[in-house]
Amino acid sequence: MYYIVDGEKIYIDESKRPIGKGTEDVCYKVGNQIYKIYYKSSIYEFGNNKSINHQYMIGIPTKQVILPNALIYHEDYSYAGYKTDIASGEKSITKKQGISLLPSHKFISNLKVLESDMKLLAYNYILVADVQPVNYFFDKEKGLMQIIDPGRYNVERFCHDEIDVADNTIKTRCNRLNQKQLETLITNLIYNDLVKYKPLNSKVKLQKLRDYIKYDKDSLSYSEYFEETLTNYENANTYFKSLGRYIR
Repeated sequence: MYYIVDGEKIYIDESKRPIGKGTEDVCYKVGNQIYKIYYKSSIYEFGNNKSINHQYMIGIPTKQVILPNALIYHEDYSYAGYKTDIASGEKSITKKQGISLLPSHKFISNLKVLESDMKLLAYNYILVADVQPVNYFFDKEKGLMQIIDPGRYNVERFCHDEIDVADNTIKTRCNRLNQKQLETLITNLIYNDLVKYKPLNSKVKLQKLRDYIKYDKDSLSYSEYFEETLTNYENANTYFKSLGRYIR
């Protein structure tokens, strides 16, 4: 089937197996790009026209949160979806572990970039959604943590009047909620690593270790916490092992 992208006709062979298929869309790989094609029933969701939100995101310079870089239209110029750069790494959730084995400086750098991306999105009035392991890619070769699928991100600016926008309340709220979603993702990824690489020798202790880390971190961001705690450790997993004396 033919689509219009940046004023040009692009052919997608939809008889071939898609790279991904969900309840609202089908994704195809064309070159080094992902083409996300929505089912017509999914273009409008929760009263929002997704095409407006997706158009708004184009050009926002996030580094490891992958955003749309162009919109896709049917030949009648009705909205079809968007395309993005491809994220490298394992697709299977069970193969996305390994962040705790990254060298400490690289792990902390990833956390800082992702936190900065969330702040940048909030600065642009964007509230993220679906920030979870299924929409996360880890490129072990490059040591790169990436978040994909901004399809349900919402531009909160379009939901409020100019007084609210000027007051910065939207940006503050978006940043708080964006950082919270990211923190939940990192917490889950850390626990997945605890289960996979077993710094302690029982599931009960691993659960307690996760809870200990969350408690010890308190109000710090994950990058701040690990910047403090990993000073003398080559990676997070080595640090987790050292906490065994506190876990009973």
